[in-house]
Amino acid sequence: MAEQKVYCASAASDVYRAISTVLGRERFWAEQAAESDGVISFVLADGRKDESRIERAVQDQLYELSYFGRTLTFRLAPASAGTDLTLASDGADDAPELVSLLLRLKASVDFGVDLRNHDASRSTHYADA
Repeated sequence: MAEQKVYCASAASDVYRAISTVLGRERFWAEQAAESDGVISFVLADGRKDESRIERAVQDQLYELSYFGRTLTFRLAPASAGTDLTLASDGADDAPELVSLLLRLKASVDFGVDLRNHDASRSTHYADA
């Protein structure tokens, strides 16, 4: 199990929206992230695809999904003028990928910046996927 944390200056509602909506996910996470009947159809920059089932969703507090054979759990907690965000995975060696995902999310919600390069030939499975 891996777990990483980040502080976002944005409100929990903004962070939750980035994780839980198609537009939000496509701004920092995936090239495509359409959702239908509780399943997200992820297409990542490197071409990998996954049908990820949303397991639990509690507005502005929790978002959990099955993702490439593991479970990702986002926990949001109000913090002074922002949100403490914890991302956990039941994958054994997921720490680098979790850090990358959290930093891309923070850059998107706090600064409106997309850190991905959108170039499959320059992507790695943890830093830019």
